[in-house]
Amino acid sequence: MIIGTAGHVDHGKTALVKALTGVDADRLAEEKRRGITIDLGYAYTDDFGFVDVPGHERFVHTMLAGAGGIDAALFVVALPEGIRPQTVEHARILDLLGIDRGVVALTKADLTPERTPVVTAELRALLAGSGLADAPILPVSALTGAGLPALRDALRALGGKPRDTDGHPRLAIDRVFTLTGAGLIVTGTLIAGRIALEDRLILSPSGIEVRVRGLHAQNKPAEAACAGQRVALNLTGPRLSKDAVARGHWVLHPDIHAPTFQIDARIHLLADARSLKNDTQVHLHLGAEHVPARMILLDADRLEPNGSALVRLTAARPIGALARDRLVLRDAAATQTIGGGSVVDPFPPRRGRRTPQRLARLLALDAPDAMTALHAALAHPPHWLEWPAFARAWNLRAPDRDALPEIVGAVLAGDLVLDRAAFDTLRAAIVATLTDHHRNEPDQPGLQPERLRLTLTERPPAAAFRAIADILARDGTIARDGPWLRLPDHRVRLSPTDEALWAAARAMIAAERFRPPRVRDIAKAVGVAEPAARGSFKRLQRLGQVIELAQDHFFLRETVAEMAHIARDAVDETGLLTAAAFRDRLDNGRKVAIQILEYFDRVGLTIRQGDHRTVRADRLTMFGEPD
Repeated sequence: MIIGTAGHVDHGKTALVKALTGVDADRLAEEKRRGITIDLGYAYTDDFGFVDVPGHERFVHTMLAGAGGIDAALFVVALPEGIRPQTVEHARILDLLGIDRGVVALTKADLTPERTPVVTAELRALLAGSGLADAPILPVSALTGAGLPALRDALRALGGKPRDTDGHPRLAIDRVFTLTGAGLIVTGTLIAGRIALEDRLILSPSGIEVRVRGLHAQNKPAEAACAGQRVALNLTGPRLSKDAVARGHWVLHPDIHAPTFQIDARIHLLADARSLKNDTQVHLHLGAEHVPARMILLDADRLEPNGSALVRLTAARPIGALARDRLVLRDAAATQTIGGGSVVDPFPPRRGRRTPQRLARLLALDAPDAMTALHAALAHPPHWLEWPAFARAWNLRAPDRDALPEIVGAVLAGDLVLDRAAFDTLRAAIVATLTDHHRNEPDQPGLQPERLRLTLTERPPAAAFRAIADILARDGTIARDGPWLRLPDHRVRLSPTDEALWAAARAMIAAERFRPPRVRDIAKAVGVAEPAARGSFKRLQRLGQVIELAQDHFFLRETVAEMAHIARDAVDETGLLTAAAFRDRLDNGRKVAIQILEYFDRVGLTIRQGDHRTVRADRLTMFGEPD
């Protein structure tokens, strides 16, 4: 269990920790000279790990860096002095961080024991309505040892708070230093998951890959550490240096490395704070991070004291944040704590932040767990959401990530998770659209996926729609015919004349698939008038058998699909395609290769930039899959 101290400067926090553990948490020479805590200090016993924080008002930002990862609070008030300014501010910070277990220690009790009833009553009033409202209040003396056994028993009775041991590992860094012979060391509280020796992780937000060379948990060498423990990691990596790491950074699993500038959160404004208008500058504290931020109110034009609101926070630099992370806000001058709350959506959309639909989605996502949030979010239009972002926001590992949609009765289609009713509505709309199309255009093979998607009132993203089409094709609702989608019972028949021409022409085109003969050559070879042959090929193109890439130059549809993939494979190390590289792959001459590339330009598969082209991977299947 990790216990954080809290309380006003010089009320005896560090002395009390030393009396409980035998460890002086003040490690800096300046701390010893001035007699106050300046930076975070640490002390351990077999039962507890203590994070000792500064009490001076100038170091509240440091206190917040240490308080973000604690299980419980040791709230310290000197009996002779009673409640002081940082007593009040630290109490509020603990409540904003959701700390709901702790013990209040009335220190220096040997000096003024008669003040115990008065200070106890004042503290009960201060803590009323907070998570520490019912915390034991015990008089103690670090000097004489009076009350220490009872304090130890009260701390043991608290127990650690539940931690996300099943999620990916996230360690909030609050200290960085180097050791001779070892290298870089980072310490912090493991917020979620497990970390073991030789794990390969990511420093976030920098994205530097690291390996765990050494590990201490609760100040002891260990093979692994689990959520809730204080951890020290000896990290190594090819791009790693002390300058690349700072307090507030994270060590985490690559799957949840997603630095964000913006987060949507629900915050509560303290009762004695000034009302906040839109576009307010604040200081944001999350985990061990401290960063200036701009706050936009989403569901109000002004936030009054003791009120709550949904807000968009835009940080001055990218930070690590996931759903339900607790945060604290201080004013623009960083002199007063004004409020706090929790992250609702760490990866919000850039646009439409105040639309009714977006606000309804945020209210749904403001839930205590991923299952409740997913079920509620899918109940609101458009009744789907991006699954990778949701799974990352809630730190879901593979078993839970794969099982959760089915548990809530949703459908997973590619990167989209859809409410079952919304999926059935899409299915019905697709069938109705194809039915109308077949009735009105009986000689057409069907609709290409993007054209079909654009007919829908509710349009999923293009990639997700392709996944939805795959599901419907597998269950027999629709059928694929090259790049077209159709109903399973829809068939287009060639006339006997066209059938005869096609039987002869197909073999000729396939024999030289990258440089097929033109219409006039085919017509002459099969003994058909050129205009008649040209008409047949136009009809064959409508059926999806061939594609006219240049005037009277028809290629098999599957060959065009093959050439699209060849274009993708022919790009150089910079991601660019040249006509020469494409020509060499096809071995069909520069003129024909240029004609093919110009066709790809027209349909948007390639984008020309001078003598080079880029290939759009999202359009590779526009002609279907190559045989």
